[in-house]
Amino acid sequence: MIDKTRLTVHIRDEELRRVVLSVIDKAQAVMKTHEIKTTDFLNPYELKSSGDVLNSLKGEISYITYGGYEGAERKCISIMPWYATADSVDDVPIRCIEVNGSFKFSEISHRDYLGSLMGLGIKREKIGDILVHENKCHIIVKTEICDYIVSSFTGVAKYKVSCSVIGLDSILVPKAESRQKKFTVASNRLDCILAGVYNISRSDAAKLIEGDHVKVDFEPAGSASKAVSEGSVVSVRGRGRFKVEEFGDVTRKGRMFMIASILI
Repeated sequence: MIDKTRLTVHIRDEELRRVVLSVIDKAQAVMKTHEIKTTDFLNPYELKSSGDVLNSLKGEISYITYGGYEGAERKCISIMPWYATADSVDDVPIRCIEVNGSFKFSEISHRDYLGSLMGLGIKREKIGDILVHENKCHIIVKTEICDYIVSSFTGVAKYKVSCSVIGLDSILVPKAESRQKKFTVASNRLDCILAGVYNISRSDAAKLIEGDHVKVDFEPAGSASKAVSEGSVVSVRGRGRFKVEEFGDVTRKGRMFMIASILI
């Protein structure tokens, strides 16, 4: 029997704890039945915590992740008996759906596609990455809901769309567009960085953080004083994301140069 309390005692985020406990339940079922169990899609924060737990069970289980393409953000985990390999998975548990439409001069966004899918009653955790292109989109989903989406997903915003299943090797990954911004900050505190990126006051930045609107590397920020490192991805609800590229030299006034890439 797996000691769930010992494996999750360090997790303070209740939603994350719920996810990790679900993963542990699947691992326990695999150890008992020797049947492969697969999670829903997890974000990078959930994947890391779940992976840490599963790594502690090596020798009893093995696992592999599926996102559909190299660099996928959202992935599901197939948990297998310790002696199994990736070849033991008879059927990859995810599919890719291509959505086509004629959107004329309108820009249909990730949010539009996701909102339309949620409108069909589909839970977010059943959907992986949504890759938006001009006049089409590639959506990675759990196999179990693939047929339902193909038959039921007929519109995005005010436009009609058609759906078909394509191979995972046909997934097209759009090139991320961003603009760089160089500015100075008093320190690498999160509130200082948010203020510099979005041209807002530190007090307004602190309100965003205190309102649980900010995540650092997909983890709820928690505190305005949180130190942010180079390479971290910061997401702000309603404002998008940016990546901390570099901290540079210090000015004569004691401020530090910083470069951030703001995703467009």
